[in-house]
Amino acid sequence: MCGIAGVWRKRDPIGSGDLSDVARMMRALAHRGPDDHGNWNNARLALGHRRLTIIDPSPAAREPMLTASGNGVLCYNGEVYNFRALRKTLEAEGLTFRTVSDTEVVLQALHHWGPQKAVPLFDGMFSFAYFDARDGALWLARDRLGIKPLSVADTGECLLFASEDKAILACHDFARRIDTRELTLRLAWQSRDSSYSVFDGIERLPPAGLWKITGDGIEKRRFWHVLDVIETARIAKDKVSDAEHMATLERLLEESVELHCIADASLATACSGGVDSGLITALAKRFRPELHGYVIDQKLGRSEASDAERTGRHVGVGLRRVPFDRNRFLELWPRAVWHLETDGWHASHAALLALAEQCRADGVKVLLTGEGSDELFGGYKWQASTMRLWRRSWLQRLFRSKARRDRKFAELRRAPFRNSIGRGSPSERSMALRALSPELNFLQMKLFDRLDGVTPLDDRAFLASCFYDLYSHLQDLLHRHDRLSMAASVELRVPFIENRLIDFALHL
Repeated sequence: MCGIAGVWRKRDPIGSGDLSDVARMMRALAHRGPDDHGNWNNARLALGHRRLTIIDPSPAAREPMLTASGNGVLCYNGEVYNFRALRKTLEAEGLTFRTVSDTEVVLQALHHWGPQKAVPLFDGMFSFAYFDARDGALWLARDRLGIKPLSVADTGECLLFASEDKAILACHDFARRIDTRELTLRLAWQSRDSSYSVFDGIERLPPAGLWKITGDGIEKRRFWHVLDVIETARIAKDKVSDAEHMATLERLLEESVELHCIADASLATACSGGVDSGLITALAKRFRPELHGYVIDQKLGRSEASDAERTGRHVGVGLRRVPFDRNRFLELWPRAVWHLETDGWHASHAALLALAEQCRADGVKVLLTGEGSDELFGGYKWQASTMRLWRRSWLQRLFRSKARRDRKFAELRRAPFRNSIGRGSPSERSMALRALSPELNFLQMKLFDRLDGVTPLDDRAFLASCFYDLYSHLQDLLHRHDRLSMAASVELRVPFIENRLIDFALHL
């Protein structure tokens, strides 16, 4: 896990001011990579990298990394867990390697196969900048569900990009202004996808973003989206028993945890006492016999420490309690807000920072968590309540036919706020608010059309709620986890968000 930064000049060559900006960005990202740093530049592009050594800590794996020919340059943040399988394929095609790092595999794959073929094959969490001198193109990319961040700002003269907004804000002459419209939208919808920043002039690559930047401009595309990969025939023909599905899930999760345990550094788990983190802890113990875990001992409300310790005893994993009281909250809150770079309002933000700091103090660089399971497998109460609402409420009548659905949705969006959602129970009003969100509006309409005749209306509403959460609620969680774990130079991994598990969950 690392921090990356860069400047791409549209017309004029890279100058001393650009190199100074990269240095400023690197200083702003020092917490993401305290172990090493590197720079590279040519006439148009300047790159900077802060390194947190996890896999192959040797100097040979430092970044920015170049191909043997010097025609390919990679500045990379993250982990691609299937790098060993990809390496075997590349070796079979005649390529050789000088390190055992995943970084070199990513670089060779991009250079040999091209980004459009290579990136969809990457199973992991990543964001990167890759420059191909053969055609002069710069590629920026982000993993499928946006686990790893990448912020971008177009100043007109150049393109600035970095792992965090604060790095771009550190650049000379870049105006520091809040985007009040975005902040208002975040407060209205409670969550947004991770393409948006609250700082004016900064945007973020969307999940699965793959941008090609040349002298002609920016070509923006996504290499993956939930709506593009749903196979309706596969859902309709699914006759597999629950027991078989459970066996498949157990196998896929175990294989994912094994991959996520690959590290040349100390690794632990965050065990909160819930089913998801408990599963990750139990499975990780199989591959890391020396494994231990951490749990926040909450003094501001109900503590889950006892539940987590019960899980730990059952699977043979010792847990360290991380105390978190009012004084610790007040101490950490200002730093948590600074690292979050968004509207932060929950005490758990400071608690996560406390946990990460304890891990780092103990020499732990990698932490496994159970994030992503609720979004993929419908674990939130509001997702189940969506089904019940659509079975009995005015919402089902509103969307009964496609023609009426489209007409009524337009009426809802134009009508005064209280007339649109002022009726019904509080849960129905909450559901209507979510439906009025632009993101859910798009997903819900597309999903209804795609699954028409395949699943009942209430099932479609449930799926729409889960898919919405992948692009909204989960984005907030991933953003929070990245910022607050990396604030303490700790890499946080999420085994539930693995390519095959995602595909399995989408087609249940």
